Order: sequence, then structure tokens, then C-alpha cells
Amino acid sequence: MIHSEEKSEFWEDLYISGDTTWDLGGPTPIFERLSKNINPGKLCILGCGKGHDAVMFAKKNFEVTAVDFARSAVLATRENARKAEVDVTVLREDIFDLPEELHGKFDYILEYTCFCAINPNRRFEYDRVVWQLLKPDGKLLGLFFPLDKDVVEGGPPWGVDISELHQLFSLHWDLESEVMPKESIEPRVDREVLMIWKKK
Repeated sequence: MIHSEEKSEFWEDLYISGDTTWDLGGPTPIFERLSKNINPGKLCILGCGKGHDAVMFAKKNFEVTAVDFARSAVLATRENARKAEVDVTVLREDIFDLPEELHGKFDYILEYTCFCAINPNRRFEYDRVVWQLLKPDGKLLGLFFPLDKDVVEGGPPWGVDISELHQLFSLHWDLESEVMPKESIEPRVDREVLMIWKKK
């Protein structure tokens, strides 16, 4: 049985089979640098995977909430946080059906490989979800990937286009920075862009 990528079973099957090519096995180097340049606050990671970035930010005194709807991802994040002896709130939820009490709660939303896992037809919904979760002047810290794949090729991962990102976010956000990061892992060099969007 083949599950849609919009269902948790699709991702659970990948975790069970070990086909987690998006997982770096540790925190994202780009986010490690970024964590040193922003003030600690309440941070939410959508599609947190095994929680490597969640643990890293928690170690740096951020109040971290990590969200994923695959059971294996949630369990791995909780275990990694336990081993690191840090507090991470881990929620098994669909990002499109999050509890309303999370609205307006966060200073930062961290994005990496969640956006490209979503069918492009739902990206406007992603925009709304992130905007709702953030406090006034909250920021989306987004590492968007892959830039070298056309959306029509299908996914996941679905292709991402910088001009599309500008078109999608410019209505409700102000772009604070946009860089092609130097710390990308080798297979992703020049294939991802780091954008910081501030909620209007």
C-alpha cells in the first residue's frame, strides 16, 4: 500500500525502512551558526525529524517545541533530548492541524526540509500556519531546499524556486536577509537558500 506524503504513514514507513536521506545525523551547521547570532526565545521546529536541531537550540537556552506527525520521529526526538539532558516539548501533530493554543506563542519558526515535503498546492496553507504560530515581529528562519529541482518533477522533495518564495511570503512578511550559505553540507551546496522573514 502506497501512502500519500500528506499522511503520517508515508513518513513512518520511511523511518522504519531507514530511508531518511534528509536526516544529517546531527544538527544543521547553518543553524548552529545562526543560533549564535539571534537572541534565545521560544522556537518551534515544524517537521522536526529526529530532533537534532531541536536539541542543539535547547542547549543554547532556546525554549524549543518540536513538531512531527511520524511516530518514529517523535520518539527519536524525545530520546535525543533525554540523552542530551535538555527540555524539548515534542508534539505528534499534523502541522496543518495544530492546537490553537500555539497561535502567537513563538519568537521563531525553524524551517528545513518541511516546506519541500509539502505538496506545492498547500504552500499557501504553510504560510498561514507559520504566520499564526508567531508572535508579532516573530521570524521565520527558513533554509529552503532543493533549488535545483522543478516542481513539476514531483516529490517529495518538491522543488523550490526563490522567486516563488518571494511571491508567497512577501504579502505577510518583510525579508530581513537572504544568503546562499557557506556551511551547506557537500551534497546541498548551491542547492539551498537561507531566508529570514519577519512577520508584518
